[in-house]
Amino acid sequence: MIQRTSLLTALTAVGITLPAKPAENAAPMDAPTSSRDALIETSSEREHLLGDPGGWRSWAIDHGVHVQAGYIGEVFGSISGGIERGAAYGGLGEIAIEVDLEKFASAWPGALFRSSIFYPHGRSPSGQLVGDMQTLSNIDAYDNPGLFELWFEQQLWDDRFSLRAGQLAADAEFAGTDYGATLINSSFGWPASISGNTLNTGPAYNRAALGVRLRSAIGEHGYVQAGVFDGDSFDSAAGNPRVNRHGVRWHLNSEQGAFAIAETGWRINQGTNASGLPGTYKLGAWLHTADFTDLRDDSRSHSGNHGFYVAADQMLWRENNTEDEQGLGLFFRGGCSPEDRSAFEFTVDTGLHYRGLFPGRDDDAFALGFAYVNISGDIRRAERTAGASVLSDYELAVELTYQINVTPWLGLQPDIQWIRHPGGSGALDDALVVGLRTRVTF
Repeated sequence: MIQRTSLLTALTAVGITLPAKPAENAAPMDAPTSSRDALIETSSEREHLLGDPGGWRSWAIDHGVHVQAGYIGEVFGSISGGIERGAAYGGLGEIAIEVDLEKFASAWPGALFRSSIFYPHGRSPSGQLVGDMQTLSNIDAYDNPGLFELWFEQQLWDDRFSLRAGQLAADAEFAGTDYGATLINSSFGWPASISGNTLNTGPAYNRAALGVRLRSAIGEHGYVQAGVFDGDSFDSAAGNPRVNRHGVRWHLNSEQGAFAIAETGWRINQGTNASGLPGTYKLGAWLHTADFTDLRDDSRSHSGNHGFYVAADQMLWRENNTEDEQGLGLFFRGGCSPEDRSAFEFTVDTGLHYRGLFPGRDDDAFALGFAYVNISGDIRRAERTAGASVLSDYELAVELTYQINVTPWLGLQPDIQWIRHPGGSGALDDALVVGLRTRVTF
């Protein structure tokens, strides 16, 4: 947890001064003014477990400073198949600060600063129980607290352009699907067609990378964006997470190369007077400039790797009126890369999402997803030449999950996953895994 004194010291060092603390007898903005308000402030309807004690949270937000903290805890049990049966507990703590510099510094419109720290910990269900390649939990990472994001963003020309620079996570802005984000398997987040075919998954959870991103609006409904990042946020071609264990080792060189990505997207039926079902469609490409070993002949290498992807979210049916978010949606995403240097020749993930499936549970979300990765044909050919008894072919993850919003600050998510060919071949039996995730927002 960042203490206020250390935060003051850090901000003062770069010439920023927090707004003065309100006088002892002054009521902070939006502070409870009656016993009834105080009761509401401590009820289960509040958005944060700790509420808004003394009105400090709302006062800080009104002055452009938003401190966020949360914790995810989960337990997964391997019922059958995989490496072995058993259970694994994992957790992720996060604390972040966002500063709206227009509110904070008054004379700096369109500027935003963000920094976040992650602390993943616990046993890895993929590494120790299942042996899958796609990673069945999207918080599974090396156990160590570290800096994740540290960036500055400036809006330009009436917010039509946006420039962001610093330590960035590409998976926060590129190649994602909104409906797929409900699912827990990592392949429904940062796509396996990128994470499996770059150095150490690319600039994504749990190690962001130095980079710059430029985004521009196209009319009312479209956009185009591009980013360039450090090619290896681990700073270790072998994937040793201890080299950059705290996320503050900033090292650039030609051997690890650079990762570049560009995307264009279009939103339909999302304007103020839209009457149809909303959808978002994306097309993107990426390039990594490092050298990649040939998968059939390890004495050869290729200069760079690249890939293409498409992604879509489309609502299929909506409950009640035209502005209601409750209803059934579909997501789809596919990606491909050259088979001579890419572990995954092509990947596909798709599924269904329903918000408000049960009466009285309007904010809950149900999701069913399928994530398929096809192992490179050159890997199979090399294995066949080497006389392997079991050849690599594919891995398929099927996930069924239900996200329950118990209160705005507490969520529960039961989850079940079936992994066909864990590890990308028939060497391990198909795995069945059940789990429960808890989310708390402080």
